[in-house]
Amino acid sequence: MSDILIRNMPARMKRKIQERARVHGRSLSDEVKSLLEEKLREPVKDRKLGTELFNLVPPQYRGDDLIFEIRGRARKPPDFE
Repeated sequence: MSDILIRNMPARMKRKIQERARVHGRSLSDEVKSLLEEKLREPVKDRKLGTELFNLVPPQYRGDDLIFEIRGRARKPPDFE
Protein backbone atom coordinates (compact mmCIF):
# COMPACT_ATOMS: atom_id res chain seq x y z
CA MET A 1 0.00 0.00 0.00
CA SER A 2 1.09 3.56 -0.61
CA ASP A 3 0.12 6.88 0.94
CA ILE A 4 -1.30 10.05 -0.53
CA LEU A 5 -0.92 13.45 1.08
CA ILE A 6 -3.57 16.05 0.24
CA ARG A 7 -2.32 19.56 0.83
CA ASN A 8 -4.36 22.73 1.32
CA MET A 9 -7.70 20.98 1.69
CA PRO A 10 -10.41 23.52 2.52
CA ALA A 11 -11.64 23.16 6.10
CA ARG A 12 -15.25 22.92 4.87
CA MET A 13 -14.39 19.94 2.67
CA LYS A 14 -12.59 18.17 5.52
CA ARG A 15 -15.58 18.72 7.83
CA LYS A 16 -17.94 17.24 5.23
CA ILE A 17 -15.74 14.16 4.84
CA GLN A 18 -15.45 13.79 8.62
CA GLU A 19 -19.25 13.97 8.92
CA ARG A 20 -19.68 11.32 6.22
CA ALA A 21 -17.11 9.12 7.96
CA ARG A 22 -19.00 9.45 11.25
CA VAL A 23 -22.33 8.61 9.58
CA HIS A 24 -20.82 5.54 7.87
CA GLY A 25 -18.85 4.45 10.94
CA ARG A 26 -15.50 4.70 9.18
CA SER A 27 -12.21 6.44 9.80
CA LEU A 28 -11.45 9.60 7.87
CA SER A 29 -8.93 7.69 5.77
CA ASP A 30 -11.39 4.88 4.99
CA GLU A 31 -14.07 7.40 4.04
CA VAL A 32 -11.73 9.15 1.60
CA LYS A 33 -10.80 5.78 0.06
CA SER A 34 -14.49 4.96 -0.25
CA LEU A 35 -15.22 8.29 -1.96
CA LEU A 36 -12.35 7.81 -4.39
CA GLU A 37 -13.38 4.24 -5.16
CA GLU A 38 -16.99 5.35 -5.75
CA LYS A 39 -15.87 8.08 -8.16
CA LEU A 40 -13.49 5.77 -10.01
CA ARG A 41 -16.31 3.29 -10.66
CA GLU A 42 -18.20 5.90 -12.69
CA PRO A 43 -17.68 5.56 -16.43
CA VAL A 44 -15.47 8.15 -18.06
CA LYS A 45 -17.65 10.40 -20.16
CA ASP A 46 -16.90 10.71 -23.84
CA ARG A 47 -15.27 14.12 -24.07
CA LYS A 48 -15.64 16.09 -27.25
CA LEU A 49 -13.18 18.84 -28.20
CA GLY A 50 -15.88 21.31 -29.22
CA THR A 51 -17.67 20.91 -25.91
CA GLU A 52 -14.44 21.31 -23.95
CA LEU A 53 -13.57 24.49 -25.86
CA PHE A 54 -17.11 25.83 -25.39
CA ASN A 55 -16.85 25.24 -21.65
CA LEU A 56 -13.68 27.34 -21.49
CA VAL A 57 -15.75 30.45 -22.22
CA PRO A 58 -17.70 31.73 -19.20
CA PRO A 59 -21.51 31.67 -19.74
CA GLN A 60 -21.84 35.46 -19.62
CA TYR A 61 -19.56 35.72 -22.69
CA ARG A 62 -21.25 33.03 -24.76
CA GLY A 63 -23.63 33.93 -27.51
CA ASP A 64 -24.27 33.88 -31.19
CA ASP A 65 -23.26 37.50 -31.75
CA LEU A 66 -19.66 36.72 -32.66
CA ILE A 67 -18.97 37.59 -36.27
CA PHE A 68 -15.80 36.56 -38.04
CA GLU A 69 -15.13 38.63 -41.12
CA ILE A 70 -12.59 38.27 -43.86
CA ARG A 71 -11.57 41.69 -45.09
CA GLY A 72 -10.96 42.05 -48.79
CA ARG A 73 -11.36 39.28 -51.34
CA ALA A 74 -11.58 35.74 -50.10
CA ARG A 75 -8.49 33.76 -50.97
CA LYS A 76 -8.55 30.50 -52.85
CA PRO A 77 -7.84 27.58 -50.50
CA PRO A 78 -4.40 25.98 -50.93
CA ASP A 79 -4.06 22.90 -53.10
CA PHE A 80 -2.19 20.16 -51.26
CA GLU A 81 -2.02 17.75 -54.17
